[in-house]
Amino acid sequence: MKKFLILLMVLVFLLLGFFLSTSQVQAKEKNPQVFITYTGKNAKVGVCQATTNDQANIFAATSWRLRSGILDYKLKYSSKPRSWTNGSFQSAIDLAFSNIQGAGGGVLFHYAGESREAKPSNDNQNTIMWQALPAGVVAMTYIWTQDGHLSDADTVFNNRYLFSLTNYTGSNDCGGSRAYFDLRNIATHEFGHWVGLGDLYNSQAKDLTMYGYAVRGELKKDTLGLGDITGIRALWP
Repeated sequence: MKKFLILLMVLVFLLLGFFLSTSQVQAKEKNPQVFITYTGKNAKVGVCQATTNDQANIFAATSWRLRSGILDYKLKYSSKPRSWTNGSFQSAIDLAFSNIQGAGGGVLFHYAGESREAKPSNDNQNTIMWQALPAGVVAMTYIWTQDGHLSDADTVFNNRYLFSLTNYTGSNDCGGSRAYFDLRNIATHEFGHWVGLGDLYNSQAKDLTMYGYAVRGELKKDTLGLGDITGIRALWP
């Protein structure tokens, strides 16, 4: 009888630990960190300005870090606008990740195919997609963490607005279409969050990629400023 009671107590403690750990995971699923890139409510407020100082050595770091090793990401092709092909979508995203990896000094992000994820969620699948977001929001990145490290990252572009892809030459900071947001420009900023960079909103950071506002026709975030590079190198796993 005594052995039975001991076994019963052990079983109760194991079950209690299981339910507590499950509830903690569920809490993380419901409470991601969300980073928002803003524009004017009608996407016409704000005019692109050419770079005057991208040497501000400032960045905002989050409380978590990437794990070492390759991070897979998937694209939800079914969510893209009709004007985009699968290839052009992937090309813009690859170019944006290349901006980040160039500063970090190594290969970290790996394209892993098509995503079937319905919406941003903590499902161990890092997905890039389009969805309808509120007016004034160009894109949002959702980050879930565990034990101080990233466990899931999803980025969403607002399908209420038009996006295009224009080649950046290094001198055409505002050379994109005045009717469109440039996908690589916006994506490079969003993927800075994947590495662990936060948004900057002060005027000193207006020419840095991690500045939290975006306007139509802007291309200058295709390249990184000094603060962006410093931050990425400091956080690189």
